[in-house]
Amino acid sequence: MPKPPRELFEYLRRHDTDVRSLAIGLRSIVIEESAPCHEYIYAMRHAVVLLYSPTDRVLEDCVCMIVVYRKHVNLQFPHGTDIDDSSAALRGTGARMRHLTIKRRADLERPEIRPYLRQAWQLEGLTRTGQGNPSDVVTAVKPRPTTKDQRPTTTKPSRAAALPSARPSSPSSVPSGRSRSAPSRARTPPSSRRSPSRR
Repeated sequence: MPKPPRELFEYLRRHDTDVRSLAIGLRSIVIEESAPCHEYIYAMRHAVVLLYSPTDRVLEDCVCMIVVYRKHVNLQFPHGTDIDDSSAALRGTGARMRHLTIKRRADLERPEIRPYLRQAWQLEGLTRTGQGNPSDVVTAVKPRPTTKDQRPTTTKPSRAAALPSARPSSPSSVPSGRSRSAPSRARTPPSSRRSPSRR
């Protein structure tokens, strides 16, 4: 798998080696289970966040996210309450968000991770096989802000990802796009449809 973008390593510099390794390892798994997709990376005061979406509207259509804290990494699902958690592995008490916590290298082998990722994409009407190609990931990185109008840079492939319409105040406040009680709009994999218009 190609190296993660340079900016991600810069954001993770403040974390110790073990946590950096967990973040990069979990990112590899998420990409294998999620590509083709859009990835949006940004840093907060207390965490580094990586969002994954089938469209360039990463905040509205986020399917899963990685949140890197000082001593652990979470794999979070904005619609985690809709996932069939038969092994009772998911944690969280929010209205919809649930997460798995990764604290050590062995946790990356937890049997729930890949099935839960596939379920999350199936909830969006999309099938993933676990053989995702990293070249099918459009990555946008939000630089550390110097002005309010600073925009994220985009890494390969060369087509630019559209900018998110809002910046979340915390990982748990990321908009999930639509209520599960609302009528579900049919979706097709990003590779078989034209990119949505910029908003």
